[in-house]
Amino acid sequence: MIGAREEILSGLSGVLMIFGVLILVPVVPALVFGEYGSAIPFLATGTSTALMCWLARKKLGAKESYSRIASVIIASVGWLLVSLIGSIPFIAVAGFSPIDAVFESMSGFTTTGMTLINDFERVPNSILFWRSMMQWIGGVGIILLFTLILVGGGIGSWRLYHLEGREEKFTLSTLSTIKRMWLIYTALTAICAVVLLLLGMPPFDAINTAMTALSTGGFLTKSSILYFGRIEIQIALCVFMTMGAISFSLYYNIFRFDYKQILRDVETKVLLLMILAGGAIVSGSLLLAGSEPGFALLEGFFNVIAVITTTGYSSVDLNSWPLVAKSVLLLLMIVGGCSGSTSGGMKIWRMIVMYRAAKIEVSKVSLPPIAVKPIKIGGKILDEGYVIRVGAFVFLYIFAILVQFAVMSLFVPDPLGALSLVTSAQSNVGPAFYPLSHIPDLGKVMLIFSMWFGRLELYPVLALFTRDFLHSLKAAKRNVYV
Repeated sequence: MIGAREEILSGLSGVLMIFGVLILVPVVPALVFGEYGSAIPFLATGTSTALMCWLARKKLGAKESYSRIASVIIASVGWLLVSLIGSIPFIAVAGFSPIDAVFESMSGFTTTGMTLINDFERVPNSILFWRSMMQWIGGVGIILLFTLILVGGGIGSWRLYHLEGREEKFTLSTLSTIKRMWLIYTALTAICAVVLLLLGMPPFDAINTAMTALSTGGFLTKSSILYFGRIEIQIALCVFMTMGAISFSLYYNIFRFDYKQILRDVETKVLLLMILAGGAIVSGSLLLAGSEPGFALLEGFFNVIAVITTTGYSSVDLNSWPLVAKSVLLLLMIVGGCSGSTSGGMKIWRMIVMYRAAKIEVSKVSLPPIAVKPIKIGGKILDEGYVIRVGAFVFLYIFAILVQFAVMSLFVPDPLGALSLVTSAQSNVGPAFYPLSHIPDLGKVMLIFSMWFGRLELYPVLALFTRDFLHSLKAAKRNVYV
């Protein structure tokens, strides 16, 4: 039996060992495009990381299940370490400063999509591919990949699955659920790439864009999606961004022809209704501001979909848009896509739960005190304890944005700009109403934390700083696992 410290280090070594192998993949485009100098940092970083972590894991002893305390540390610290190591190619190949490199890396792995790159034409293709690959890995999650490859079944795999921000599994086995998620995800990405190729997008750009569309990440190989000059490409991406924001469980039910469960999927229906309503309001505001009807309709819906799915593709300068349009986009940033998808944000499911809870509380005013009205969604009656947990999450989510907004106001003089930056970072969206190039390094560090915090859905990161967690960690060191 290995001790608590060895257990944690063994788990982190496993995560980084897998990650080290993944860093080697961009060597392929580096060689294809003749960027031989760019291949060396990827080779050196990937090989050294994988080898050292393999040796460490061999010495420490491998485990197929992890305690609750170890799982929290592996999930939260694992994401941070992956982003730090993943920043090395940005420094060695693209010449980023350390803070800018970590910012770009964290933005990639958390599928936020904020970028500090201005001139895409001068960036090596290996780096552009690495950015897209980071988002594709981050869409489902590096911890889930680690769970699938190196962790056995049972409660240990469920803990890591849950700490990645996943709440429900759609098969009996956690590992089976993760495997099906990756299969569905890979298949949809391949379909997207083929569609983009057929629409005339160059192969390299099609592969990269497909990875960032289904991961709802938003990194591009060009400064704007308009570079490719075809409306059909934007329309196709609207479809695939929406698909990325839909729960994996719906696809699983579609493949099983389980029409009963498909029809009960309230969350997807609300997502589509929000896209229609948000697109209509934003397009209408652009029309009233003097935009051409075709432009207003296309860009209004494209950007609404890009924001609510938390993909955040760039097509126009949002800073020039009417205040009502920016306000709608800001609200959609907070909401995000469906739970169990690759999208970020608070999640539509939690909004539905809170709406139903509020509706029942209002109705209780006119009912006798002994009246009982359970919350029922999609044919399921929700436990009161679960509703309280959802309410606690919503409170923490909004409160965290407000605290960060107050701090960001020290660095950003524009209130709407400051609010959009922290909301976009925590919700892992990308676009903001203030240029990133004007933010000082301290502001970037705060956004790095916000992206990490938001991607793990608050609790695993917050737990690291609680007194109860420290007490549990001390107990774990004595091999008293709780």
